[in-house]
Amino acid sequence: MKLSDSALAVLKNFSNINSGVVLKPGKVQKTISPEKSILVEAELDDITSHEFGIYDLNQFLGNVTTLNDPELTFDDNVVHMDDGTMNLRYFACPPELVITPPSKDLILKHPEVSFDLPNSILTKLVRLGGMNSLPNLSFIGEENELYGVVHEKNNDTSNSARTHLGKWKGEDFTATFVTDNLKLIPDDYHVEIKLGAFAKFVAVNKKLVYHIALMTK
Repeated sequence: MKLSDSALAVLKNFSNINSGVVLKPGKVQKTISPEKSILVEAELDDITSHEFGIYDLNQFLGNVTTLNDPELTFDDNVVHMDDGTMNLRYFACPPELVITPPSKDLILKHPEVSFDLPNSILTKLVRLGGMNSLPNLSFIGEENELYGVVHEKNNDTSNSARTHLGKWKGEDFTATFVTDNLKLIPDDYHVEIKLGAFAKFVAVNKKLVYHIALMTK
């Protein structure tokens, strides 16, 4: 099989969350950050019929992209990458060497907050947060309005940027994330938040779901 451009993009995103991954048989692949604050689930074309541990995902992807659209053939402990002129053997690592998501699905029950978040707004907020070294992104519902804010939560005199996201009909709330945890592939998202716990970001145009922990202090 060959990795599609979309699969490569998702696996590259995985590598930004966890340096390793354990690929599973079937269409669903998952990863989790070492701190357990980000869990992402993606539906891709079948990659392997075997469980296959990759200790250094960036290295693995670098080999794939350096070769010319190689054919990948997975065995129990090795994948052969063949582009017609060169064949690379890449060995699996034991799955226990990689931090992996729990086998049980993470389910968000009874979210108190839900809204749609356009990619253009999310991208701008995260970019402004990075440029201004702002560690937090908050979604705030107040006085029947919904806002997205990048700021430093515990510093009222820090730079900040705020954008209006629409009307809000529920009780006032603030849901704050570590900006660096918002490592989402560009897309429009539907967001559901369980206050005091975590949020679920569901991509509108891709089969991709992120679960991201909220700051609790």
